[in-house]
Amino acid sequence: MSVIQVFPSDEPLTLAPGQTGPLVDFEVPIEPVPMLLRVIALWTDNTPLNGVAPAFGIKLGQGLITTVAADGTDVDIPGPKGGGTASCQPLHDDIYLLTVVNHTESRTSWQLRIKNQADRTLRFVWVNSNVRDDTLQPWMALEDQLSITSASPVGFVVVRNQGTGTLTIDDSPGTPVGGQDSPVVLVHRPAEIAPHGVDHLAFSCGEVLSRRNLVHTFRTNDDKTAHTTLQIVADPS
Repeated sequence: MSVIQVFPSDEPLTLAPGQTGPLVDFEVPIEPVPMLLRVIALWTDNTPLNGVAPAFGIKLGQGLITTVAADGTDVDIPGPKGGGTASCQPLHDDIYLLTVVNHTESRTSWQLRIKNQADRTLRFVWVNSNVRDDTLQPWMALEDQLSITSASPVGFVVVRNQGTGTLTIDDSPGTPVGGQDSPVVLVHRPAEIAPHGVDHLAFSCGEVLSRRNLVHTFRTNDDKTAHTTLQIVADPS
């Protein structure tokens, strides 16, 4: 059975150059099988920094925090009854894949921390799973609410993908947003947005007699409604 955890729970972890983040708990099976953590370092729209890789610290139980470099080398993680091992493989576009194995044959705490070793402020998101493909998770980030009037030729909302996997948006252009009787209609949406990517949603608005406050949740492969829900204010022209 796949276990999927997405971190952080609200906003990406922002780290200035040289800054180290907090220790964060993550799950590792009792069995000595690989648990995978896919980490993305976000810089600016559509552009990974491709700078110095972050340093990862792994802590098992009450053991010391062990640094895991992004060079693919296996590192012993001290802990009870044989401890564990960890390695980090750099992938493409500031994405890193950590592999952690528990050799203790017991349920004990595991924690991760990240140090930003680049010369720019970065934001970090990571996904933990025992299935490699399940570490590819999107994070839909909508920039603010939509304010639109019937006199507006078109209204736009910026949408970013802050996750580790490609974001897909399934709502079809021509669909009313905020209910079937809504005057606001989706007229453009990207089919998909890659990690680091940014695009926009476009809307038109029919006749509005008095202000309407609407809410629309997009159909996407990001299953967190807090990420995929748009607040809409439609005003008369």
